[in-house]
Amino acid sequence: MRSKGELTRRDVRMRLATGLYYQPPFYREFRTFEGELNLNVKSQKSFHAVAGTDIYVNIWERESPFKIGVDVYYKYLWDVNPYEIDNVRTRYFAENNAVAYAYGLDFNMNGQFVKGIESYFKFGLMSTKEDILNDQFTEYFNSDNEKIIFGYTFNDSIVDSTVTYPGYVPRPTEQFFTFGALIQDQMPNFESFSVQLGLQFGSALPYGPPDRDRYKDTLRLKSYFRTDIGFSYDFLYKKRNKLSTKENFFTKNFDDAILSFEVFNLLGINNVLSKQWIQDVNGLYYAVPNNLTARRFNLKLILRM
Repeated sequence: MRSKGELTRRDVRMRLATGLYYQPPFYREFRTFEGELNLNVKSQKSFHAVAGTDIYVNIWERESPFKIGVDVYYKYLWDVNPYEIDNVRTRYFAENNAVAYAYGLDFNMNGQFVKGIESYFKFGLMSTKEDILNDQFTEYFNSDNEKIIFGYTFNDSIVDSTVTYPGYVPRPTEQFFTFGALIQDQMPNFESFSVQLGLQFGSALPYGPPDRDRYKDTLRLKSYFRTDIGFSYDFLYKKRNKLSTKENFFTKNFDDAILSFEVFNLLGINNVLSKQWIQDVNGLYYAVPNNLTARRFNLKLILRM
């Protein structure tokens, strides 16, 4: 940007990108639920468009500006090979029999909320759904106008039925809202010591019973929430910032020397990764959660020469 014969820095940057993507299938995408290989599986295809902007704001007299980024995107997919999550395993249908879409918004902001040290905030909104082509299911009703569940409904004499076309259902990765933050601070008058606090939240992911009917996968897991905290001491902070000329063992032998202690999942929340379906002697299924890692402690020393 030119102003009165001089170059000045832009405070706003904009970008736009579009493209077509063909994803050649991998081995797991050829393999059916029966363990056979369908060699007729084609590449999954998509068209995407992304528009974004970065805004740089100078506030609080910081040395570097705050950066605010916003991106919106849309993606349309065809020849989709649907899949399900079975416990922690991804199982493909080995057929290109679906179309899908995804759209959303990402927002992020980073800067020196505490002078001299960066912190980050971000959140995202997303919706992604797919439609299995030519799928349908039939529901049967008895004389009491109750839906018949064979083996459970006492009156299972069929007097009526309806055919339903499910249409679009959530994809296994649909997480409508996500939020993340990394907040850092230093001890006043003792800047060699710093604290990092991390926050992560994600809304509930979909899941369903252990069968091949994708239209049933509309149940939701628990929302994901995790807090991490870390404490670190930088032995070379004063040397790096030219605050002291006093030499010691670390300043003589290393370019970096940091001791840190971290607590992962500080609150000990039982976040759920997936559901494992257990069948009892009566043929009933129960969804048992597979929990992610509980609280963990980590002590490390980083030395670089």
